[in-house]
Parts: sequence; C-alpha cells; structure tokens
Amino acid sequence: MKVFSKEGMEMIDIKSIHREGDAIIIKGKIMGAMSAVMVIKPEDCWQAAKLLGLSLTAQLPALLMKGLFRSRKQVIGKPI
Repeated sequence: MKVFSKEGMEMIDIKSIHREGDAIIIKGKIMGAMSAVMVIKPEDCWQAAKLLGLSLTAQLPALLMKGLFRSRKQVIGKPI
C-alpha cells in the first residue's frame, strides 16, 4: 500500500502490517529511501480512533468496498 502527498509524491510504501503481542507493527519505506518499522501501541489506537472521528469511521465500510471494486476493475482491465 502506498500513501501519497497532495502533489502525488510517494510518502510511504507500506510492505506489511502485523500484530506482535499487543502492538501493531507496520514495516515500510519512507519517501522511497529510508526503511522504517513503526509500532502502534493499544493506547495509540484510541488516539487514532479520535482522529478518524465518528463520521469517517462510519464511512470506512463503504470506502473499503469502493477500493475492492476499483482494484478488481484494474486487474480485469489489464492485458494478460
């Protein structure tokens, strides 16, 4: 998964997300150059939930479905 700036510049390329004990571990590459391992602790998850807010949290299932359908269209549309 890649995260881009408003200008279209790649900010982070996330390679994996997994659980290690109580923490969520995110491995990726920042700005195409620096490898990074990020740790999200349980107490940080609540801060993230507050940042998302109730309306965005309610919209997440719809966003996931849109992403699923768009990714399927891209795969189907590619020549073999």
